[in-house]
Amino acid sequence: MIQVKANPDVPGLLSALSRHPRVESVTTGWSGISFAINDWHRELRIADRDCELAGLIELMDNNPLVCADIVSVLPASAVLPSIAIGPLAQAGLLVEAPTVLTSMETDEDDLTYWLTRSGWDGGVTVSHTELELGSVAATTVMAAITTPSDPSDIDDLFEERYGRSFFIQRNETDPWDIKLVQGSNKAVYRLRWTPDEPHSLLTIQLMADLNGKLGPGQIVHCFNVMNGFEESLALD
Repeated sequence: MIQVKANPDVPGLLSALSRHPRVESVTTGWSGISFAINDWHRELRIADRDCELAGLIELMDNNPLVCADIVSVLPASAVLPSIAIGPLAQAGLLVEAPTVLTSMETDEDDLTYWLTRSGWDGGVTVSHTELELGSVAATTVMAAITTPSDPSDIDDLFEERYGRSFFIQRNETDPWDIKLVQGSNKAVYRLRWTPDEPHSLLTIQLMADLNGKLGPGQIVHCFNVMNGFEESLALD
């Protein structure tokens, strides 16, 4: 059993950790999560640029996370853009800076930095529009990509990254409504491809809850991976 210090200012984090079956006790007084296994002190930080290992959990290898002393998750504003842009960047398909339309207050320079942690250093253009979505945030990413020889390559690329993910799910069938993610720890996305030669336009729509995947959900998920626990512990 693990004793944890956690940030009380992250809504829902203390309650999620309190119901975690491997956590013995939770106290406050840390910027993210601090915990120890025997004499091994470990930290899970939030949006720490100085942290060597940082980024979107689903785009990082588990082995370094299990071995790391310090890991940082992304700021909430960078999670949905990283879900969309990360696979394209890692595959080398982006041909120019993507455009990010978001309901969240997002600093363009800050997002540009965090996308480098997902493999993209070509910049980004951000446009913010206030939407009445409650605790849900919505983002649309429009990206010019090299046209694949087979349209299914795009589907396969995102399936490879997220097909086994508990918390990032593709949804092409249900009405695009905040009910898909409200009160949950998952993000949802869908793809729209406008083919052309030599470059095509890929539009990715995404949503997640600020009190779920964009907040304590990603923190507890990372905590689970760092400890080799089931990824969904305390997040079901």
